Amino acid sequence: MAEFDEFEGVTNQTESEIIIEDDEDDNNFKPVQASTLQANDVIYELEKRGVKSTGFVEQDKVELQKLFDEEFKADLEEAKARRRESKRRAALQAGIQKRRMLIEKTLQEEQDELSKNVQISVLIDFIKQNKITGALRIDTNSVCARTLSKAMIANTSVTCLDLSSNNLNDHAGTYLAHVLKKNTTLKRVELDNNNLGSKSCIAFGNSLKVNTTLVYLSLDSNPMFRFDDVNSMKVIVESLRVNKTLTSLNLWRTNIGVVVGAMLASGIEDNETILFCDIGQNELNLSDIKRITDKLDINLASYEAALRSKKANMILEKENNDRIKAVNDANQKQLELASWLDSRREARAESKRNMEEERIIQNQAEMEERKKRLADEAAAAKKAAAEAAAKKGDKKKKK
Repeated sequence: MAEFDEFEGVTNQTESEIIIEDDEDDNNFKPVQASTLQANDVIYELEKRGVKSTGFVEQDKVELQKLFDEEFKADLEEAKARRRESKRRAALQAGIQKRRMLIEKTLQEEQDELSKNVQISVLIDFIKQNKITGALRIDTNSVCARTLSKAMIANTSVTCLDLSSNNLNDHAGTYLAHVLKKNTTLKRVELDNNNLGSKSCIAFGNSLKVNTTLVYLSLDSNPMFRFDDVNSMKVIVESLRVNKTLTSLNLWRTNIGVVVGAMLASGIEDNETILFCDIGQNELNLSDIKRITDKLDINLASYEAALRSKKANMILEKENNDRIKAVNDANQKQLELASWLDSRREARAESKRNMEEERIIQNQAEMEERKKRLADEAAAAKKAAAEAAAKKGDKKKKK
């Protein structure tokens, strides 16, 4: 029920908010008359109330009558309070029952309409599942638009919604406006050429007070300010004074009269971000039109200056980043060169070490080979000497 009240733009009425008028007093309900009592009864009634008798009957009756009147007044107020409470509770229960019946009627109406329009029903399911991205244009009716609004509350994929020229009524408009209170994805909403009235206008104003993502809202050709509706424009003006993201508002041919036109001009003058506001085909005073256009020119100039400043800052930031990158690249190249030179030095040193080790090994091998050759030569010489000595001994024996 709370969600339904939000969409319908109503609040749950509490007991304290229900105003109950008092019934007229019952003429038969009157205080007791002390003058009709006997002297003993008067004394008894006084003593029962903690008052002593003066000893004079007439004076006692006067005092007793004052007490009777006070008691009667208290009893009367208590009876009225009980009746008011009973009526308040009855009114509260009747209000709850009425809203419950309205909910059932509204939901049944929406279900019946969707059952007749399968294409819209499937489309709404896609919206709930975030299967539609970017811009969405729909041809539908007021009842289906209410169901669509409920689906759009949690949607995070549709950025532009166009429901123009659908003859949507004020009831559907309040639902669509409520979407902007919670949806943080929509950037552009177009509702041109429908039948949205003051209720929709108030709902959009309240939503724009809290919305921080919408930048374009078009309400072109809707009778929103018929008969110089001050209450509707008041909410729009309040939203313009606090909204910081809306940049384009189309109010072309929306029945803006002289009075609300002046209010709109004041609201625009208090806004620093809106850049475009189409107010053509309305009945504003020329002075108010000038106030609006002058303020829009100021906002646009400020916006363009901010863009130029932002662009200049981006250029400076890019140049600074490029310089930092060039320095970092140069440092990196120096580091790479130093690393390459170190690696080359290490490679040469390693090669030199390897060559020295090979030379030492070769020298050792040559020395071993020389030692072996000398040993072989010594052994051969020794053998030859031995053989020579043996031959010489043999010759001596023969002689």
